[in-house]
Formats: sequence, structure tokens, C-alpha cells
Amino acid sequence: MDISRICLDTTALIGYLKGREPIALSVEKAVKECSCFVTAVTVYELLFGVARAKKEIGEDALLGIMTVLPFHNAAARRSADLHVELIHSNKDIGIKDVLIAAICLENNLPILTTNDQHFCRVRGLKVLTPANFITL
Repeated sequence: MDISRICLDTTALIGYLKGREPIALSVEKAVKECSCFVTAVTVYELLFGVARAKKEIGEDALLGIMTVLPFHNAAARRSADLHVELIHSNKDIGIKDVLIAAICLENNLPILTTNDQHFCRVRGLKVLTPANFITL
């Protein structure tokens, strides 16, 4: 499978910045081999965590090499529809993950995450875990 563009979830970024394996190795591979994206929601989650901990962990350098995907009208509409679908099927994943998933779907991007139990509930979203991404 050829993955030339990929969106990194908050769990992937935090895992990388904290040196957690195997996600850190997967993020390194993504940065070397792919065009990497993050959502504006992911940027918020990462920066909120840093501000709350009052401890920088290299987030600015990492975010500086990625393209930030905005939350625009099409993503908002898709988020609303997706959230209703997930709630009605008793598979809610929370608003922030719904927003991230919708942005990925709107941009036709797979997501690299350690939170596959949430994102696998989203129909049409290609979910990559550290284990399956590292073998590509």
C-alpha cells in the first residue's frame, strides 16, 4: 500500500514527543516518507496539554514541519452528520475525535493513531496503527 499523505493524530504526536514506542518510530517514518498533516483540532489538543502541564516538549518544532488542516464549512457539515450517525449507532467517539475524523475524510487522508478503537468506528476512514504502518 502506498501512503504518501497522512494525518497524525494527537496520540501519535504525544507518543513521539515522549519517545513512546512503537508510535515514535511510526511518526519518524511518516515524517521521512510522507507528506504529514495535522488537524487544527489536533494542534489545539496538543497545545492545551502543553499549557496545562506548563512544560514544553518540543511541540513547536514538530508542528512546524507539518501542514495544519483547517476546520471549514465542509468539515463542519460532515462532522455534524458523522456525530449523529455515531450517536444513533451507540458508537460515539467524542466531539474532538469526530472533528478530527471529519477533517481527515474531507481531505481524503488516512490517520495514524494509537486510538484506533475510536477511529475504527468511523465508516470510510482509513486508520493506521503503529503496528500496521511500520510494516508498509
